[in-house]
Amino acid sequence: MLTGHTATPERVVNGPAATDEAVQAHVDARETVASVARAARARGSNGGVLQVVHGSKRVGWAAYELQRSARTLVQGVVKPPYAATDSLDSVETHKLSEGVDYKVLYDRAALALPPQIDVTSRLVSLGEQARVVHLAPTKLLVVDNEVALLPLVTSENSIDSAVVVRNSAMLAAMVRIFDDLWRFAAPFTGQAATVNGDAQPSEEERWILSLLASGATDDTIGRLMGFSARTAHRRVRELIARLGVETRFQAGMQAVKLGWL
Repeated sequence: MLTGHTATPERVVNGPAATDEAVQAHVDARETVASVARAARARGSNGGVLQVVHGSKRVGWAAYELQRSARTLVQGVVKPPYAATDSLDSVETHKLSEGVDYKVLYDRAALALPPQIDVTSRLVSLGEQARVVHLAPTKLLVVDNEVALLPLVTSENSIDSAVVVRNSAMLAAMVRIFDDLWRFAAPFTGQAATVNGDAQPSEEERWILSLLASGATDDTIGRLMGFSARTAHRRVRELIARLGVETRFQAGMQAVKLGWL
């Protein structure tokens, strides 16, 4: 799961309150990750509740072993970079055949290449539950709600170290974070965004329109999309003008009528 396969979004959240909750879920996730990282660095690699794994290959092997040991449930957040190991798709395929449930959240960047979408579509056909988030706060692997693997130090192309978190308040917090992110994620459609000429929106514009339809403010859209509020406001105005409507809500509804969402 720290190596990966990957999706395009559909609809995101429903209503202004939900978008605020989605932002808070991302904030909570970042704070939890930072807390675990501080604790792991302070304790070193002596085992116990926290154990640090050094080296990209060892991190990949740890991800493999944890999934191989799964009995009932694997939860994962997939985003680049990946550990230096072969794809974990084969072990997931095997565990799915054994009846292990997989719930996987994909960062948009993880689904940038069509082959990744094809792999994920195949895994979904085998039973994986997949959803998509615009900006996942971290990679994550949780097995049977008993043990988690979280990147600790990453470079542009690899994971240099990770921390294994066992039964603890920290693990419980990470499981809650996953559940919150899952609740606000878009369903995986198994298809890349189709583009037929200039009239079709880009994938990024579909996200903005989906948030508009839910009633999100420019500030909320900016935080969820990684924009400044000013940039979000400009992008929203451009989409409203492009759709030939007058209000934000009308833009969202028009996008639905056109089949853009």
